[in-house]
Amino acid sequence: MDIIIRTGQELSVEDFESTLDLDRKIFGDEIVTNQGMAVKRFLKFKEGLIAAYTGNTLMGFISFFGVAASVYQRAVFEQAYIDDNLDVSDVLPLEKGKTNDILILDLAVDESFRHHGISKQLHETLWDYLRQKHNQGYLIERIFCFAITAEGHQSMLFLGARAIWSKDGITLFELGKEIFMAR
Repeated sequence: MDIIIRTGQELSVEDFESTLDLDRKIFGDEIVTNQGMAVKRFLKFKEGLIAAYTGNTLMGFISFFGVAASVYQRAVFEQAYIDDNLDVSDVLPLEKGKTNDILILDLAVDESFRHHGISKQLHETLWDYLRQKHNQGYLIERIFCFAITAEGHQSMLFLGARAIWSKDGITLFELGKEIFMAR
């Protein structure tokens, strides 16, 4: 099986909408509450989508955004779960010479493609992107994400992420720079 990784600028709105379909398939219809806002976030930070394909079939994807420091503050100090409620105004382009916070919003791999290394390839592509940006002067200060499944929780622990809090089946994790710099 050939795996093709495509990133943000190579992906169309239709490609993005297929990631929303996969999200719904895996997590249920309630996972995407505002499709219009999701599309706006994608268009504002297109490089924040990495997708794996075999032929024209979407196997899985990871999405992330540069976000305002206030998003991290809300997540940590208010124990706010940031997901589809992430407002487009909180999505920021990475700034050279300044610190940048990264929210990994989503990782989804179609069940029929699990255990083929798709998640690993998506993460590696993300780490490569972050390392490159950091080395170009776009200083990556924080990387954080939420795990809402047992598999997501295990994946974050395997990657070396640190749990900040857990409640109601949701865990906030922070990943250190060594995650992407050491690779």
